[in-house]
Amino acid sequence: MSLSHKLITIYFTIFPIRLMRYHAYRIEKFVRKAAEEFDLSGNVVIDIGGGIGIYKSYFTHSKYLLQDIKQNDQGSVDFVCDIVEGASAIPSGLADAIVMTQVLEHIRDPQKVFNELARILKPGGKIYLTTHMAFEEHMRPHDYFRFTKYGLEYLGEQSGLKMNHFATHGGVFQLINYLITGIPIRLFFSKREGFFYYAYVAIATPFLLISGALAEFLDLFDKERRITLNMECEFIKPSNN
Repeated sequence: MSLSHKLITIYFTIFPIRLMRYHAYRIEKFVRKAAEEFDLSGNVVIDIGGGIGIYKSYFTHSKYLLQDIKQNDQGSVDFVCDIVEGASAIPSGLADAIVMTQVLEHIRDPQKVFNELARILKPGGKIYLTTHMAFEEHMRPHDYFRFTKYGLEYLGEQSGLKMNHFATHGGVFQLINYLITGIPIRLFFSKREGFFYYAYVAIATPFLLISGALAEFLDLFDKERRITLNMECEFIKPSNN
């Protein structure tokens, strides 16, 4: 674990991530929901684009497997493959549940990936997916798409999957808060490291806490939430497939 990652972990241990990075808080809460439903002995959970497996601690009873395009430093990726090209190393019907957080926007052919997810998933199994609707370019140049509820629902239907849950991670005020509070970092701290960056974070923290709480409160008045930073959805594979 790098020094910057350790500092971030300590920071969010002290200060509530719900107020500092609301969509990250909602993603973690969503994965915990997946664990509550599928972390059972005998179940197989596959984390697609799972990197170093940050959610492994949530799945202590089930068999938690990682897929990614390259092996990590720990050598813990079980299936090293490009899922767009077809994850032939992953047997059909292997997974009781699939977790895929903040990956879909980085995939150049989302429909092919949905087809693979449907193949890998057991009948009656679920996919827990999160992705962006409105967000800056990141992991460039491998950042291809932004999504809506209806686009995601269509991708699922084309692969024989049914969306049975959808929720936004905040509304217009969380988006405004993210854009405004991120201006100094985008202008002056693109690498997000070093003495001056950490000094800025320390100085800005009280304001970030207040603005985060205010954004969450004001979003109560955004009933339709037609624009959001991030979203979560569940897909189920019907048992008759």
